[in-house]
Amino acid sequence: MPKSPPKQERILRGTPASEGVAHGVVQFIGGNFDEPVERKIAAREVGAELKRFHSAIDASRRDLKEMIASLEKRADRTARDILEMHLLVLDDPLVTGKVEVCIRDKHEDAETAYYCIARECMEAFNRMPDDYLRERALDIRDVAQRVMRHLRGEAVAHVHDGHPAVFVAHDLTPTETAQLDRTKVLGFAIELGSRTSHTAIMARSLGFPAVVRLHGLLESLHHGDEVLIDGDEGLFIIHPSPQTLADYRKRERIAEKREALLLAESSEPAVTLDGTRITVAANAEFTEELEHIRACGAEGIGLFRTEFIHLESPDATEDQLTKIYSRIVKGLAPALVIFRTLDVGGDKIDAALSGEIEQNPFLGWRGIRVSLAKSDIFKQQLCAILRAGAHGNVGIMYPMVSGVHEVVAANRLLAECRSELQAANIRIPERVQVGTMIEVPSAAAIADLIAPHVDFFSIGTNDLTQYALAVDRVNERVSGLYQPTHPAVLRLIKMVVDAAHHAGIWTGLCGEMAGDITVTPLLIGLGLDELSAASSQVAKIKHAIRKLDIVQCRQLVEQTLLESDPAEIQRIAQEFAERQYAELFEQ
Repeated sequence: MPKSPPKQERILRGTPASEGVAHGVVQFIGGNFDEPVERKIAAREVGAELKRFHSAIDASRRDLKEMIASLEKRADRTARDILEMHLLVLDDPLVTGKVEVCIRDKHEDAETAYYCIARECMEAFNRMPDDYLRERALDIRDVAQRVMRHLRGEAVAHVHDGHPAVFVAHDLTPTETAQLDRTKVLGFAIELGSRTSHTAIMARSLGFPAVVRLHGLLESLHHGDEVLIDGDEGLFIIHPSPQTLADYRKRERIAEKREALLLAESSEPAVTLDGTRITVAANAEFTEELEHIRACGAEGIGLFRTEFIHLESPDATEDQLTKIYSRIVKGLAPALVIFRTLDVGGDKIDAALSGEIEQNPFLGWRGIRVSLAKSDIFKQQLCAILRAGAHGNVGIMYPMVSGVHEVVAANRLLAECRSELQAANIRIPERVQVGTMIEVPSAAAIADLIAPHVDFFSIGTNDLTQYALAVDRVNERVSGLYQPTHPAVLRLIKMVVDAAHHAGIWTGLCGEMAGDITVTPLLIGLGLDELSAASSQVAKIKHAIRKLDIVQCRQLVEQTLLESDPAEIQRIAQEFAERQYAELFEQ
């Protein structure tokens, strides 16, 4: 039997989102629900088109039943309930009947017919006043994505074969990302997304390579294809050649040696050449990150994003949350763990809380606004954090604050929680640090007014940049305008730091900017007391700080604040950084 010709290596170029290299096979996840190009069929094709439609329904039903069977072994009742609801949606005779009519009578192709009917159903449910019924629109969308992939002939390999793989998707929501089995992930490759999308943030936190904005990615792949992700250069290599694999293995050995040297010194404090101590902490979302956080030299957790635990277990009780939070606190004790209270909304949608779909969710009901409106859920979380504080050092941080009144209201609820727990003789710490995220320009502008009500600020540069520049950070059409080194952003940071220091409180920075060693000199020069970044970046940041002099960094800030061009500020800062710690930039 003749041998198959070797598969040709192909390279796709995207945007690097998380450093590192991963080599493995493709596993498709997520889905998209884009409107298909309408294709009229001839009368003689109706029978075949109906058969194709029902085959897609049958294949989707098999997917769901296999997933339900696998969850039976894991005793995951909540996930099974969702999938069983999806089965009911899939087999709804009203939907399938209307699709059949469109194919039979209007001679529409199956993709167009199914898309239009599913869209009509989603819109009808979205208009309903009942919250529970509105949630069904999300179920319809999930099911429709699955059916559409089968109709398009794309592999729908949602039931994993048990081996780690490179996860490939059109796009991933934070909810989909949170529900992944992260032990099976080698890396991410996404058609859409950005460096500040939550899939990219999660990849950096867990140390997975990731590349986003890989246009035409799904058209180029089949389930099980051998691929290589280069998260440093933003490359996605399909069927890598033996020579390519050898080159990357050599590069990986060099990177491992450098990483070993950085980790060897990572336990030492980050002290500048002139003796200024900077705290370097890690950002986190999941309990399985604790081991790496302890190993990387982080001096605590500067931002624990609690919404990912919420998205995984939305019905968790106070006792269950206390158990999860306590595990984190014990794992890092005596270091400080700062829990950010729920930051749902925006792109982190919780159907149970969100209600009606918003036209502009990033400017809508999210962060502290949701918490204050859902005070029962907020108090449950605050009580759980206070109780976890009995096992170590905790901080509480409020997200998306835009005015003093929100901080005052949140602190009032926190005081109620403290009183109720003390009355019940539940052990809690005498004091916890309370802070607020500064990620809305209004909060930066009145930082001096907020300061008397908190113990610290933590600047979230992802959203601060987005709101200050009116640039959607995940919108590819304006992504070039998303520039953290914009002078407006730098001046807002300086304003916040100056207000904090005047009030005698400390300021950290927990946005993705904190992990970018090309701008570390700027951040030190601006006066930040703490930097909190992905654990994979902590050792590098600490090494960089030890090479810096505060006076020189302040002079750099004075120079850049006179510049008007963000790209020029980035260039000046990077050249300065490369002079101070060139070893971190060597390939």
